[in-house]
Amino acid sequence: MQKPADIVAADTTGEWDMGKYTGGRTLPTHDEIAQLAYRLYESRGRQEGHHIEDWLRAEQELVRHYA
Repeated sequence: MQKPADIVAADTTGEWDMGKYTGGRTLPTHDEIAQLAYRLYESRGRQEGHHIEDWLRAEQELVRHYA
């Protein structure tokens, strides 16, 4: 399983078509959080029942990424 920080790092390097460029925004969009949360779900082997945890972890990692 990948750590959220590793997934964000992959985003930063452009591996998932989401580079460091934030368009001047200071917070991630709903779609960015949803995409990362889905990647967390997939990295866990699509294990059900953790959608809130995935969302909150994705949001936290992306807020740090935007800081």
